[in-house]
Amino acid sequence: MRSIFLGKKKGFTRSIITVTVCFGVMCWGVVAWPASVLARSVLPSAPYAVGMTQVEFFDSANGGRPLDFMLIYPAAPDRGATPFKMFLATNLHLYKDAPIAADRLRHPLVIFSHGAGGNGSVYAWFGEYLASHGYLVALLYHYRANTYDSSALYVRNRLWQRPRDISLDITYLLQDKVWGPHIDRSQIGVAGHSQGGFAALWIGGAKINPDLFLKYQRGWKDNQVVPAYLREQMRLDAEPARDVHDDRVKAAFAMAPGDIQGFGMDEAGLRQMMIPAYVIVGAGDTTTPPKENAEFAAKYIPHAQLDVLPGQVSHEIFDNECDQVGRENYPESCSDAPGVDRAKLHEYIGNAALKFFDTNLGVQPTEREMMRAPAITARARLSEDAHRSARLSRQIELERTYLQPRELRILGESPGHPPEGYSAGPS
Repeated sequence: MRSIFLGKKKGFTRSIITVTVCFGVMCWGVVAWPASVLARSVLPSAPYAVGMTQVEFFDSANGGRPLDFMLIYPAAPDRGATPFKMFLATNLHLYKDAPIAADRLRHPLVIFSHGAGGNGSVYAWFGEYLASHGYLVALLYHYRANTYDSSALYVRNRLWQRPRDISLDITYLLQDKVWGPHIDRSQIGVAGHSQGGFAALWIGGAKINPDLFLKYQRGWKDNQVVPAYLREQMRLDAEPARDVHDDRVKAAFAMAPGDIQGFGMDEAGLRQMMIPAYVIVGAGDTTTPPKENAEFAAKYIPHAQLDVLPGQVSHEIFDNECDQVGRENYPESCSDAPGVDRAKLHEYIGNAALKFFDTNLGVQPTEREMMRAPAITARARLSEDAHRSARLSRQIELERTYLQPRELRILGESPGHPPEGYSAGPS
């Protein structure tokens, strides 16, 4: 694991001032890239093998807080390497600490914000899907707001810390000597689920109403069920939440975002979001009901597309597929309604995200194989071909099942006048 301190500097472009010794994948990728390194506007067509590694750095401007994420990336695993077994999950194909693919390309970056009390690993399937098509995906573990270290102080009071930390993560990756040379800084997107979906819209330019945000904060500070020592630390302050927009982010993919109105985002605030947004939610979601959240947001964001997955598709459809242990111990998160196929929906959602980001980040998924350097062994290539064939078959079946009856609506646009450079994505 590589640990870095970000020093204090105006705005979000904080500089690296201290670097510790690194190991594993973090050292293998150190290269001096020539000026001729290629931006990833034209990509190899065959899927990449996918690597994953855990990254931690420290924000010295705020008490040295550790900031962590799981980075998923195009990889070149060694011959004979076996996929890493993710806790409670199945149907993943990730090679832990594998060398990054040596394709001499700069790749688009997507930062993913998890739901309240969740963690980045729960969305490894999403990272794998995008990384297999050449993206770097950072799945965050929000500070004091994740599965392993969660406090109401951050989950229910300092919500603004989420988008601010996303900006710090972007700065870290762009400045990092290992990962920075592999990233196209003009092709950065965000994605998120639930509270993370809200954060994706927030950092993308949507704004909160300060009075409504204070009302939300006051509701938790006055909640007598919350321990007194936590309520004493909760501040009633909307100032840090006023402007968390990061103009490096060019597109936002929000899964079941919420609580849109409860957190203080009204019609006027949503209209401030100028970048393209894809808002997707299950029709059966009772955690962040579509009408009050996804539909409300998409109605007022100028360049938004709303995608409602029909039937009894719930809030947890965006989590990993669960193994037997997960299904036995967490049935509420792992078990779907009869007739809902999580694997098939993941194919649809992943493909929708890929098309959305490819179009709105300026990525051209053509001539990929011709551009690709020999970064994968013959054995890995055979495995990739089989995986690609299975994925294509599943995608065709999925589109027959889900795509035809779905109503896809673009809201907030005059008919026939989409924003310049914007695509609705899958059709």
